[in-house]
Amino acid sequence: MLELTKFPTARISKALLVLAFMGCAHQSLAETQPAAQEHKDVPVVSDVAEQKIIEHMMEANLSRLKGWPGMIFYCPAEQSTVSALKQICEESYKNLEALSVQHNVKFHKARNANDVALLPHLTGRLKVIIDVFGTEPGTEPSAITARISVLAHYAHAVNRATEIAPQDSSLPKHPTSIPQHVDAILWESTIIKAAVGGADSLAQPVAQEINEKLKSFFAEYDKAQKLP
Repeated sequence: MLELTKFPTARISKALLVLAFMGCAHQSLAETQPAAQEHKDVPVVSDVAEQKIIEHMMEANLSRLKGWPGMIFYCPAEQSTVSALKQICEESYKNLEALSVQHNVKFHKARNANDVALLPHLTGRLKVIIDVFGTEPGTEPSAITARISVLAHYAHAVNRATEIAPQDSSLPKHPTSIPQHVDAILWESTIIKAAVGGADSLAQPVAQEINEKLKSFFAEYDKAQKLP
């Protein structure tokens, strides 16, 4: 069985790519353009500063899990006609319920996508979404991927760039300065498994791996609640 897993917290991996780009931007520009034409608005981040930024981001990501009044769970593939995907959702719900009780977290299973969209407004809870996808039936080898996303809904989100560089009031407002309804990813993990023998042979291994990832998330959640 082939397995590939990723375990970023609040998209640290994407943040690292951005920081890496920022760190090498100065060198790349110097190689392709005269010094006089360098873009002065592109920051150069030293290795020491980059490490401090990453450490701060990890601490901040953990603190964002603190204080939420509960969670809304949803696995869209529960309605799938593919038995393996449906089985994964059903087992994941059981595991989520057990973990919620164990960690003293209020939980609610969403009935459908409308619940997922509306209940965070009404309860202020986090959303735990488990998206499961598989190859077409009969495909060999078969593969199933699952993504666990823990989302926080914000109704008045704006881009920090608006605070750093206030806009000219005579100009039309930039979209980043207009409060938006957004779902912020506080934690996520991805699982990919493939094997010969059909999707049904992957259902149990994927469900078990999801449960292990959920245990890791709840451990992080508990740690966040103990922060000052």
